[in-house]
Order: sequence, then structure tokens, then C-alpha cells
Amino acid sequence: MATKPSTEGKTPLLDLAILGAGIYGICAANTYLALHPAAHIKVLDSDTNVGGVWSASRLYPNFWSQTGIRVSGFPDKVFKPPAEAPEYHGLVEAKYLSRYLEEYVDGHEYDGRSLRERFVFGCWVRKVWKGVDDGVWSIETTDIEGREVTYRAAKVIVATGLSSIPSMPSLPGKEAFRGPILHQKDFGRSRLLTDDETDADQHEHITIIGGSKSAADIAYAATTTDTTTSTKPRKVSWIIRTTGKGPLSFAGVKSPFAKYRNLTEVGSIRIVGCLSSANPYLPASTWREWFLYKTRVGDWLLEQIWTRPLKEYLAEADFGGREGRLEGFEGLRSEASVRWRAGPIGLMQRDDFWDVVARKVQVYRDDVVEVKENAVVLGDGRVVRTDVLACCTGWKAAEFSFLGVQEAGRLGAPISLDQAAAVGREKAHWAELDEEADRKVLARWPCLANVPPFTPDPVLATPYRLYNMTLPIGDHSIAFLGLPLVPNSYHTALAQTLYAIAGLDGKLRLPPQEAMEKDVAFTNAWCKRRYPVHGHMGNVLEFEMVAFTDRLLAELGLESHRLGERERGTWSGWWMDLTDPCLAGDYGGLVDEYRRKLMA
Repeated sequence: MATKPSTEGKTPLLDLAILGAGIYGICAANTYLALHPAAHIKVLDSDTNVGGVWSASRLYPNFWSQTGIRVSGFPDKVFKPPAEAPEYHGLVEAKYLSRYLEEYVDGHEYDGRSLRERFVFGCWVRKVWKGVDDGVWSIETTDIEGREVTYRAAKVIVATGLSSIPSMPSLPGKEAFRGPILHQKDFGRSRLLTDDETDADQHEHITIIGGSKSAADIAYAATTTDTTTSTKPRKVSWIIRTTGKGPLSFAGVKSPFAKYRNLTEVGSIRIVGCLSSANPYLPASTWREWFLYKTRVGDWLLEQIWTRPLKEYLAEADFGGREGRLEGFEGLRSEASVRWRAGPIGLMQRDDFWDVVARKVQVYRDDVVEVKENAVVLGDGRVVRTDVLACCTGWKAAEFSFLGVQEAGRLGAPISLDQAAAVGREKAHWAELDEEADRKVLARWPCLANVPPFTPDPVLATPYRLYNMTLPIGDHSIAFLGLPLVPNSYHTALAQTLYAIAGLDGKLRLPPQEAMEKDVAFTNAWCKRRYPVHGHMGNVLEFEMVAFTDRLLAELGLESHRLGERERGTWSGWWMDLTDPCLAGDYGGLVDEYRRKLMA
């Protein structure tokens, strides 16, 4: 059983408090205890289950994982779905990963207590601050019954990730709507489309708002899922807002190369990072950089490589010629650049997706200007009848409101732009560093000065100012996990966790503050140029994930996850290192290696 907050007096001092019970929070708790078995730790989360995005409370029909079996799970207990689990080119339904995570926290024990016993569920973190006199962190929380309790900890890991705070669209008049209005985060809890759904016949018309992968999943599920509680076929509408990011582009799951089971394994090879339009985690001044980034032929080659998935997706969808398509089907067409990650991208996991959606889902490309009792009104005046509104509109940036403006500024966490004084201080400190960094970025990658014009996401906060997207520059008693936007959180979780623990434990040889600030400014300037639509926060690593992980582990002096330097010095070893997928099991020796090298 998970522990509940104690309300009797002051809580004992924790060695470590972890905020968030998703993939990073689980990994942080297990790894810290593997290195410090007797440590007193707590993991605090508002959910009722572990897993974050993969929590059992967030599951709904036809929700599939976006990462392959061999690149999912933690290294010390490789993910193996049951034999009866349906697979699609090595991918499985999300429910199997959810079960895996539940079994994981039950299956690990330290100092006579299971990992699960360290978790406190139904716990909302309200405020976090560090004592000026004693240096102890206080975490003010509220439990599910409204009781307040403050935890005290010597160290803190913030692992709330990027999928915690729902971003809801403007829905004027929503108070008049008679049915449920749900964010994708709460769709699973609603029990819609399941045999547990109440008033199913009153949910005949379902409208999805947003162009994300979750929107596609729910649209497909709503048209294909039969339940015992519904006697009427669902009527599904899908609204893609003109003021949003547009519809997602799909990439096929099947790998074009026999060596890899699926596209997610292709994404975990080192050569993908070499083909990024600029990668700060790889060595500079190489023939590769000169050819790809400073010649017309190299730029043309990159464009051909990264436009291929878009061309294949458009041909497969056949928006203009698909037989039986409803009017509006072409509204799902996306021309967003894959190379520059100009829009959402998802994996196509169903062979009949386009046929089902074309024939059974009514698509609209417009904004909602009014919500009525049982309908929404679009900008052109059309009225869409609906009983349920499912808002698949993504997430707010992790602004860590529980830190407060002063603490966020001190640590390098984002500050909302409406906090004028704090934002002014932040800009005053970083302005010259940012300008110098931008000049260096363009000197190394001149191609980034000529990126095609895109409409950037609105800037609502200052960027992350964390060293290696993990550690505050001036305070190493707190660390942040899960902030890099990567295709596979399992891949980065252990490396980032070990890096964070080394920083917290004083085992990491960090550069001087000035050097760290220059590095942070350079990374942010690169990210803003490399990912012109949503790179302004400085945390996007769509194609640089493996190189980022390699950098963290190299700074720790860890190398058991890859071929030895002598082997990499041969042609065959060099090619193998570049093209073999980095599977979850490849990182299984890192904790023992860390213990030998950094704790001896």
C-alpha cells in the first residue's frame, strides 16, 4: 500500500523528495535507492497510480504506445509484454506499459520496503521553497481530503515532466454545455467508450478538438469501439483549429530497414543525430558538419531525407482521391516540415485508420467561437451537434508555479512573462550571453540563418536555464528531470537520473559558473534556431536524443552502454556504433558502473 500524508506534527526530514510518479519519478526513486538503500525518500504525486502519461487512470480504448518494445522500459527489468498482447511492428497497447510500471514499483525492494511504499498518491504540491538558514527544502502539499502537510527534505528532484498541466482551448459559453468537457488527460478517467460508461446513449455525438496524436486515437476509438452500455452508433466530429498547430503528420511504424523492428528503433540510432540539421552534442569541425551544414549539396540531402516521411504520409492518406471520404476529410492534410519539426508528428499504428476516419469522421478546419447546450458554433457559422467535447489540445509548458517567482528565477526555471519585474531581471542577466551565443550558433551552422519561415508558438515564459537541462547553475540540492522533449522518455530517464544524482551528491565535476552559463545560453540559442516553431523554451531534442544521453554519461565517465573506444576505432565497430539501435537493455550496467567509479 502507498503511504498517505501524515498530519501529525512536522514530518521527519527526508533525504530526498521526488515530485512526480511518472517514468522519470519512478526511475529516480529506484536508482537513488539502488545507490543509497537506506535513504529516506518520498515520491509525491496527485494521481492515484504510477506512470504519468501511462498511468492506469489515463488509459482509454485503442491507446497505443509510441515506442517499440525493445526501446521501452527500464534496463534492470526489460519490458516484456505478455504473449497474448497484440503487436503492431513491435509496438503494443499502452495498457501493457501501464501494467509493467505497476509491477516495477511492486517488484523492487530496499531496506525491507518495496518501492511502492515510498509513493504518496493523491498529493498535490502547492509550494516548494528552500530555507535560508538551514538549507532544507519544504514541500507544502494538500491531500485528496483537503488536509495540508509539509514535507521537509535535504534534496529535491522535480520530475513532473511535460505532460502534467492541461492546455485547454478558449470555449466561450462553455458553462451552458450540458455534456462533459474533457481534456485528453481526463478522458480515461471518464470511462467513455468502455463498458463502464454511464449514460452512454446520451453521448451519441462526440466532438474532438485539436490535431494531436491523442485526437487521432480518440477519433478512431470513438468510431470503432463497441460497448455494452451504448445502443447507438457514435457520430464523431473532429475540429482542427485554424489558430492551433494544425493536424499532425503521420509516419509509418514499419522500418524501411530490416535491421530495425520499427521506426522508433531507427530513432534510437546515433546516425539519426548526425543527420539532424544541427546537433550541439556532437563534435564540431568535422567533415560531416562541413558537408551537411555548409554546402548546398548537404542541405539538399537533408531536405530529401526528412521530406520523405511527409511524402509517404500524403500518398497513403490520399486526401483528394480516397473513395467514400466525407466532405472535409482533406482538412486533416498537414504540410508541416518534418525536418524542422514544424507541427505535431505521430506514428500510424492501424492499417485501416484512413479508411475509417475518411468515411466515419466529419472533419472541420475552423475555430470554435461559441458553445451552446448541445452544440458548438464554428467561425463560419456552422453548428456542430455534440454531447461530449474532448479537448486534445496538449499541455502547458512546465512553469513550476509551486516554486514561486523568486525561487524559479534563482533556479533557472521558467518565469511567466506577466511577471514583469522578474522577467526584466532575467533578461538583464542573460541578454549579452544570449546575443553572443546566437552569433556562435550561426557561425557553426550558417544554415540556421536561412530556415524557412514558420509561425512560432506564442512565447509565454522565459526559457529553461538549467545546465544540461537538469541542474540549476547555482544550487545543486535540487534537480529537474523529464524536461527535454524527446521521442522516448525511457531512453533518457536513467542517464539523466544518474547525472542528477551525481550533482545532488557532489560527485559531478562541473565547470565554473561562467562556463555553465555560456553553455546554457548556447543550447537555448541553438534550440530556438533549430526548432523555430517551439524551440524558444530551449528543451527540444527531437533528433538529438541519443547524442544528449551520450554527453551526460560521458561527463559521468560512464561507457558500459556502448562499444569500447578500441572497437569504435575499427571500421566495423565505428559503423556498428552508428547504426545499432540503443535498446533499453544496453544500459543495464550503468548503475553498477556508477557505483564502482563514483562511489568507491
